[in-house]
Amino acid sequence: MSKGGTVAVGKVVGVHGVKGEIKVFPYIPREEIADYIETFSSACKILYIDGTSYTLKGIKRHKGTVLMKLQGLTRREDAEALIGKEVFVDRHNLPELPEGEYYEFELVGMDVITEDGKLLGELVNVFRTGSNDVYEVRGPLGEVLLPAIDDVVLDVDVEHKRLRVRLLEGLLPDRPKKKKTSA
Repeated sequence: MSKGGTVAVGKVVGVHGVKGEIKVFPYIPREEIADYIETFSSACKILYIDGTSYTLKGIKRHKGTVLMKLQGLTRREDAEALIGKEVFVDRHNLPELPEGEYYEFELVGMDVITEDGKLLGELVNVFRTGSNDVYEVRGPLGEVLLPAIDDVVLDVDVEHKRLRVRLLEGLLPDRPKKKKTSA
């Protein structure tokens, strides 16, 4: 999701009207769309789509997506050319999060280490559920799903891209049992 000093924050999924407004699916849960709009209205005025920078002229909620009016996009045809492209912002424009909270792009790609120092694998995805996020880890044991709760997540080191975890009973996949051979 990250590209140099920029971060992907959504994807253009359509257009709205005839004056070049784009419909963006934001990379956040639906319940956070109001915060997303506030962030863009105040801090993220410059967007990058397909290598081109655009100045945000307006943003509003629209049926689980957001509509963005960008300077320089005045025709529907120009906006249609952006469908399927990701929307990026400069990383430094995103607001600081409270202690213990992280952007998804900061977590994906981290090495996941058990509390006794064994490599569990790489965090490849974050699933949002009703109660807590779930981290998908892929490594030597295959796919492991870890609940993002205090009992499991011991330490997040963004600078060194490491996540230290405690494996509770039942979190590791069952290993196939070896068949005994008779001699």
